[in-house]
Amino acid sequence: MRFGYVIRNNPFSIGAVLLAAAIGVVLLFSEPLAGVISLMIVAAFAAFQIRWYLNLLARKKEQVRVLSRSLLQDEAAAEAVSAFPLATVLVEKNGDIIWYNGQFERVLADFSDLKRGNVNALFPFSDRVGTPEAEHFDASGSTMRFTVYPAAQEGGRYALYFVDDTALKNIRTRYEMSRPVVLLVNVDSLEQAEDMMPHESYYGLNSDIDRMITKWFVENKCVFRKFADGRFFAVTESANLDKMIENRFGIVDKVRSAHFGEDEYEITLSIGVGQSEDLRESEDCAREALDMARGRGGDQVAVKNGDSYEFFGGISSGKEKRGKVKSRAFAAALDEYISNAGNVLVMGHSYSDFDCIGAGAGIVAIARAKGRNVHVIVDKKRSMALSLIAMLENGAGAISFIPPERAAEHVNADTLLVIVDTMRQKLVEAPGLLSLGLRTVIIDHHRMAVDHIEGNTFEFLEPYASSACEMVTELVQYSPSKPKLSPTLAQALLAGIMLDTKDFTLRVGVRTFDAASFLRGCKADTVAVRELFAGTAEDNIQVNNIVNAAVYYDRYAISISNIKSVNARLICSRAADELLSIEKIDASFVISGFEGGVNISARSLGRINVQVIMERLGGGGHHSMAAAQLPDTTPEEAMHVLRETVDAYLKEIA
Repeated sequence: MRFGYVIRNNPFSIGAVLLAAAIGVVLLFSEPLAGVISLMIVAAFAAFQIRWYLNLLARKKEQVRVLSRSLLQDEAAAEAVSAFPLATVLVEKNGDIIWYNGQFERVLADFSDLKRGNVNALFPFSDRVGTPEAEHFDASGSTMRFTVYPAAQEGGRYALYFVDDTALKNIRTRYEMSRPVVLLVNVDSLEQAEDMMPHESYYGLNSDIDRMITKWFVENKCVFRKFADGRFFAVTESANLDKMIENRFGIVDKVRSAHFGEDEYEITLSIGVGQSEDLRESEDCAREALDMARGRGGDQVAVKNGDSYEFFGGISSGKEKRGKVKSRAFAAALDEYISNAGNVLVMGHSYSDFDCIGAGAGIVAIARAKGRNVHVIVDKKRSMALSLIAMLENGAGAISFIPPERAAEHVNADTLLVIVDTMRQKLVEAPGLLSLGLRTVIIDHHRMAVDHIEGNTFEFLEPYASSACEMVTELVQYSPSKPKLSPTLAQALLAGIMLDTKDFTLRVGVRTFDAASFLRGCKADTVAVRELFAGTAEDNIQVNNIVNAAVYYDRYAISISNIKSVNARLICSRAADELLSIEKIDASFVISGFEGGVNISARSLGRINVQVIMERLGGGGHHSMAAAQLPDTTPEEAMHVLRETVDAYLKEIA
């Protein structure tokens, strides 16, 4: 008999016997007769308790034999289970322990919570039993680690077999923690700093940045090399990556907040992190991650593990790149692509807006200068730019707009597909064209998304640009074919710029005004452009109703719209813009329902990155203008999820 086990299970009875015995001993000195009688009573009671407990143990042992025989239909087999080398326990479906063998006491010793008599303290057994993932469970105690295999028995009971694989799992953990991780660090806009600063100031800036990055590498146990100014290659282990993630790659914030040189030049970092099965694959993932981080505007970290991405940073709106070398090179390449094409199809994103249609109009001008037949694919039933489409269809040099369902009729072996104002597969007007293997050109100013179009593409991505129309205007300017813009086409491009810059107030750079100046030189009528934005009196009333219904929180506002108008998206986006004019509001969100879910229109003054917020909800967009769709969600549910997402983001950037 194990006395420790007896004491643990009968503390009050044993305590009472010991107390009575102590009283009897005391009485022996003062009242000998009473003391002797007391000790005899205590001895009799103790003998009774011992006999009762031995009988109880015998009955329990017999119950175990009977239970084992009922399970195994054989007494010899039941005895074998008791001596089975694997820890075995029999439980009810709710996790209550019925019986266990001797080996299971090792488990009891390592899992103190199991002494309560239910295995749910170890893992959620009752929640997972009978499900496909219940083939086995992992259980970790204070020193030991097990794999638990359940086996159903009669009467709804389960036998659980504990396999001690502590050593194997510890080896696996060490392997996981030592997997190779590759980091590629790129200092954004360093070339521009070199062009703008005196040589001695530039070298001082470069040296300061190197010291900050080197110190961070050393602190995170990285092996690293600098292979060019502002470019680093580093290798570390997965355990160190976990620490970097826990600290949310603080080096990005540290470099951004530092100001270098007398002019306090602002520098940001883009970091690509790759983790895979071997070092070579990790490097490939790191390169793809760095391209993703830079394509999203820089000042952030992209971590790629297999096919999944995780992002950190991306708080700043990015600095405008003043050089136009990239635009000139792409204009020449696009000219060659169109020269080699039999015809050109242009399409943007679904629910097209002025920026999408205006950019498409600019591509039409370039294609016509090369003598190519060109069509713009647009679904007029869902477009938010009907006034601009009407102007382009009826003005001089009318553009041919075709619905998505007729796009395939214009496809041949030499067709060139030009996609503007989006790079996401699920957002284009005619997704079916992407599977036809056409030569494809993408022109977009949004930050790169994980589901961007890949394959047979040539990309012109500029997340620093104000709009797709600004980018296309530069392509028109630098195209070798020297296309001539009619006033109507110039007005279409100007309308797109004005839409995405909120009349030249947001995301405006020097190149934005250069593009607008060029378009004015092409006789774009600003009054005619302004008239394109005019809404009906009813639309303006609905915008005001949405603004009046807004709820205000710390730095942001949310409003739910119940309008059913065909212009619902346009009205909601205008309402989101209007909410930004309210004092102390840095971001606005308007939620509107549609059949099967809700839309969220998000706007920002730049201090809050609504693109990051919308990405977490499955959407995307730009730093100050983004959107998302939540299927099978009510507006009230969407508001709750949105608030949690925004609050979590604000805590991260605080």
